[in-house]
Amino acid sequence: MIVAVANKKKILFPLLAICVGLLPLVLLEGIFRVFDFASPQQVVDTSSGFSGYQPLFSLDDSKTTYTTTRNRALYFGDQAFEAVKPEHIFRMFFLGGSTVRGRPFAVDSAFAKWVELELNQRSHSTSYQSVNCGGLSYASFRLKHISQEVLNYKPDLLVLATGHNEFLENRTFHQQRQQSEARSALESLRLVVWLRSMLGQDVDSFKDSSDQQLPENVTTRLDEESGYASYHWDPQWKTEVTGQYKESLQAIIQQCRTANIPLVLVCLGSNLRDCPPFKSEFPPDLTTQNKQDFLDLFAQATDLANQPAVALERYKQCLAITDQHALLHYRIGRALEQTGDTKNAYQHYLKAKDLDICPLRLTEEMDKIQRQLARKYHVPLVDARTTLESASMAGIPGYEMYVDHVHPTLHGHQMIAGAIVDMLLEQDLVQVDRDMDIREYQSLYSDYLQSLPLAFFSNGARRVNWLEDWARRDKQIVELKPFDLRGHLAVVHRQLGFDQFEHAQHELDKTREKFGNISEAVLQQAFTFHSHGRYQTARMLLEWLYENETDEILVQQIQYARMINAECLGDRGVAILIYDNYFKRLPFEVSGNAPWREFMPDIWERVNLENQ
Repeated sequence: MIVAVANKKKILFPLLAICVGLLPLVLLEGIFRVFDFASPQQVVDTSSGFSGYQPLFSLDDSKTTYTTTRNRALYFGDQAFEAVKPEHIFRMFFLGGSTVRGRPFAVDSAFAKWVELELNQRSHSTSYQSVNCGGLSYASFRLKHISQEVLNYKPDLLVLATGHNEFLENRTFHQQRQQSEARSALESLRLVVWLRSMLGQDVDSFKDSSDQQLPENVTTRLDEESGYASYHWDPQWKTEVTGQYKESLQAIIQQCRTANIPLVLVCLGSNLRDCPPFKSEFPPDLTTQNKQDFLDLFAQATDLANQPAVALERYKQCLAITDQHALLHYRIGRALEQTGDTKNAYQHYLKAKDLDICPLRLTEEMDKIQRQLARKYHVPLVDARTTLESASMAGIPGYEMYVDHVHPTLHGHQMIAGAIVDMLLEQDLVQVDRDMDIREYQSLYSDYLQSLPLAFFSNGARRVNWLEDWARRDKQIVELKPFDLRGHLAVVHRQLGFDQFEHAQHELDKTREKFGNISEAVLQQAFTFHSHGRYQTARMLLEWLYENETDEILVQQIQYARMINAECLGDRGVAILIYDNYFKRLPFEVSGNAPWREFMPDIWERVNLENQ
């Protein structure tokens, strides 16, 4: 009996001592909570979307507006909408990863914004509101939590575009959920929040720090020191992740069906032509001798790069050894393009994407899953992939449509937005009062782009450089050497997309020296930028053409384009000078002018001062 009492004392006294020691901390925690001090919103959310206490949106102090929770805005961008939705508002939530967010630019130029702008331009009775829920590096299994949340905010529509981020995390779902729940519970303590803020982990400190920290919303494998090296041949892991992707899409579809909220899926595409696989490996069952034979043939083909037909024979011999090497298919695709077989080239580019050991692009299996689920559950699907492929040479998208491996150009976002609006109208999900012609689209794009910050394009260039460093792009740089006119002009297009005019002009000069007359292709490039509201970019190309072209027929088309471009820019003095000095005040039309004439059918009346 005495021994039992002694044993109890040995246990109780230490416990009592611990409780007494913790009492000040408990009291302090209570005081912090009563006075709402050290809110969890003050520090960066490391739970990456699984936190039980941290929603994506929170009410502001006035309790009238939902805004992006401060520590999530770093990764999602700032958004706001009324807590009580006005009757005339049609509210759309766009969910996805960095493509939805508009990287490497911002939410201000993502396709969600262009959808909002177009619908409001075409409607007088309804105000359309896009809420961008695109999160950096967010995969579909994380978006389930976001979609469940936003269904509470009276949405009229959810738009889901996801798939590129599925392989970014080295995850075991059960283990990750347990770790996240434990971290969530710990970080919900006000004392922990206060200590973290003292250590510089508050939101403001993160905002003031290097821009390179912004994409670290989730712990991706590529963020780790050995991230790139950690990717290896692992078909089982790919299968499991793909299965989880399907489950996540089904869960989101079911959420919307239960809430009776319309859902639209957007099938995303990726850069095939100007994006070699990030990492290639041999299948583990390949013998040492076979590997050596493959490498010998591959090296021979590399040395024969200027003889694509001969190189292709070596690559086909490699293919007989193994057809599971990603870079081999990319090389075959390029060689086939050089020999004019673009149909088969496209198929090999797809295989190169799917066999990538470091898969940063949506796979063909995931593409198929989206389409199957859309048919099964009767969910409208916007085929953004086909939209951009159809506008690409031979249906193979490159830098003309994507600024890097997956993120569309600005006019790519505009085209995706157009496809979404068409689908919404086709499905009677929205109502508009009128149509728009090409001139109205052009003005809408131009006016909005002019409202963006001066550093908008330079910031985009800086971010894409960071993204490419993050994705170890330097390892593939030798594969991207242009082999034809399209490839060189694709480089120009990419530079112009970031307003890097001097670099673009230098590249144009080199391309002209190599290929001779490139005016027709450059004139088409100018037309593309002009039609999407990038008037100054189009002007740069037209001025370069004006300085370098001597063929009279092409000069006439260039001058006509310059005149319309100047008028669209509001520079009527230049337009009139061209009319007076070049056209000698005599309207002159050829078939080549027809595309430009659509922008301003009354161009001759505008510049003819005698009729004004």
